[in-house]
Amino acid sequence: MIYLIFSIVAISFILSIRLVPEQVSLVEGEIAGEDIYYNGESTTYESEVATEEARNQAASAVTPIYVLDKTVEEALLQQVRSYFATLSRVALNYEAGDPAAYDAVRQKIQGNYTDSVLASMLSMAATERSNLSDSFQQLISRVYSAGVREEEVEQARQEIAISIGGSTISGDSEAFLKAMLEGLELRYNEAYDAVGTAAAVEAAKAAVPPVQKTVRNGELLVSRGSSVTAAQIEALQALGLSNENSTLLPFAGLVLLVAMLMCLFYFYLRTYRRHVYLKRNSITLLGVVMIVVLLLCKLISLFTVDSANSSTLVIGFLLPVASASMLLAVLLDRDTAIMATALLSVFVGIIMDGEMVYALVALCSGLTGVICAARLNQRSQFVSASVYIILANLLVISGWGLLWQQESRIILISLVFGLVNGLLSAILAMGLLPFLESGFGITTVIRLLELSNSSHPLLKQLIMEAPGTYNHSVLVGNLAESAADAIGADGLLVRVASYYHDVGKLKRPHFYIENQRPGENPHDKLQPTLSALIITSHPSDSVKMLKEHHFPQEIMDIVEQHHGAGVLKYFYHRAKENALNPEDVKIDDYRYKGRRPQTKEAALVMLADSVQAAVQALSSGDKQQIENRIHEVIQGKVDEGQLNEAPLTFRDLSTIEQTFLTVLSGMHHTRISYPGQEKNSPPREIDDNENLSESAAGTESKSDNSPASNPAEAGSTENA
Repeated sequence: MIYLIFSIVAISFILSIRLVPEQVSLVEGEIAGEDIYYNGESTTYESEVATEEARNQAASAVTPIYVLDKTVEEALLQQVRSYFATLSRVALNYEAGDPAAYDAVRQKIQGNYTDSVLASMLSMAATERSNLSDSFQQLISRVYSAGVREEEVEQARQEIAISIGGSTISGDSEAFLKAMLEGLELRYNEAYDAVGTAAAVEAAKAAVPPVQKTVRNGELLVSRGSSVTAAQIEALQALGLSNENSTLLPFAGLVLLVAMLMCLFYFYLRTYRRHVYLKRNSITLLGVVMIVVLLLCKLISLFTVDSANSSTLVIGFLLPVASASMLLAVLLDRDTAIMATALLSVFVGIIMDGEMVYALVALCSGLTGVICAARLNQRSQFVSASVYIILANLLVISGWGLLWQQESRIILISLVFGLVNGLLSAILAMGLLPFLESGFGITTVIRLLELSNSSHPLLKQLIMEAPGTYNHSVLVGNLAESAADAIGADGLLVRVASYYHDVGKLKRPHFYIENQRPGENPHDKLQPTLSALIITSHPSDSVKMLKEHHFPQEIMDIVEQHHGAGVLKYFYHRAKENALNPEDVKIDDYRYKGRRPQTKEAALVMLADSVQAAVQALSSGDKQQIENRIHEVIQGKVDEGQLNEAPLTFRDLSTIEQTFLTVLSGMHHTRISYPGQEKNSPPREIDDNENLSESAAGTESKSDNSPASNPAEAGSTENA
């Protein structure tokens, strides 16, 4: 649970770096001190400033509404008719010789009339005066029907006067009408409708939709040295670049999302990948790889050469999620790597502001890396893995670009970044693998294959200084690997551990019979206690040598446990024979100091070591005899409790026994008898190293009082 909490905190912290864009504080009218660019994916927001401007423009385009008052025109025409009626009445008096007719006209009809004009109008026939009245009214109606506004009254008078001059009316009639026109009180008949106009303005504004502004990555928002406008302030606020928009909500959402995903991963490991969940090293390694790669992805995403450059758009294609996928597949297992890849892909999407394409590329490249890592057996194959990752990146990027009809320039840059991603992922995985292997004590297939190479210094030394031990180790490796494959154990680990299980004998190679010449046995000159000390020390000596060469802990554990807590019975019985008081001889002085096998692999090396030595000691290659000897050795180990702590079932033991029989029946050959193997020779140790340990001491003839009458009996007793 502590690991889970730490992972949530660490990942949330990494993802929160620049989760909210860098913010500025500007006010309208201020002179900008620097260029401000937008770094992020294309964003569209509703601009209130631009919307208000558009609505104001629509309002200003509305034509003011005026109402036409027809009563004004009618009153004016009525006045004209009244004037002409007055003129007709005065004309009757004028014809009767009334000298005051001119004055009567001037009193009733306003205007600057001359006597000659009045005389002409008074002497005019009644029908002509009527026609003249109608023509004048038509001219007035023509102007007023179009509407005369308050400020247009004098203009209307001029238009009527011009119309009079442009008509068929001329002479004294024209002069009379123009004089009458000057005396008429003209009024406007088109009044401004404030209420109607306001309603029209509001309708025009309402018809304007909200203005949407789109800002693209790299777009310049504010220029250095320019006066900051309201629209720019609004853009900064909408894009979260203004200090006024500071909020903790994005961070809260991020923590909730990370916590949910990590909890799901935690329960997945606890339920389905318990071998990872229960190992502190494995769970720590998983967290370190994910956090380190995620941190690297975040740092890459922050890198921008030029905010206006299109490369910023596709920087997400560089994020090397596949490196984590390959490392986890090699160091842990495939299924754990797949789940971790899925999580990292989601986190990449968050890093790249929720853009799906970057998460998709990360997922596809990561899964490709997992598939390739499953076949890795040497570090150079990371190169071929990078090729497949590159192909996956190129296919996804191309497909996405064509699907959304992106610019060819953007697609080309994206493809270049996808290619670099594949190379970068392979380089990171190959470079980090050795450090993670040694730092967390993880034994990978690649490491095991390197150790199995005969060019390793320890194997070279074995070949040169202890060839018998080397040959025995190779045979044990082949035998144990076959059994491991049969019961589902790690065959490669078993084989490599077998190669090195007796490497400690290099300290005293000639104290073990497989490295001796006939007749040369240094144990003949030693006390049993000293011989036992030498023999039982070789597992611990082996572990020390392996530590010096920085071997994986799994191999050292197998080497330490391959003899378990077995007893060197030959030296123990010989010591009792030579002792004045046999009861003083302690059996623990002749016991190996290692732990009993804790794993299937360690148990297999123990059994293969004992069985190979025991069967090789047989003088006959009879299958039944081999089968009996195999069964005796394995059953002896069971009876002694040497396998009590190993997770082997009875079915596993039966399968191991059958596999040993198959392999040994094919490879067994008659072995040359060593001196001292006659009927009454002392028993040869056939412990896990029948031809290596106590047999070194058993080359001289002994009496029939020896604890076992023949090597086979000694083997079954010693190794059971």
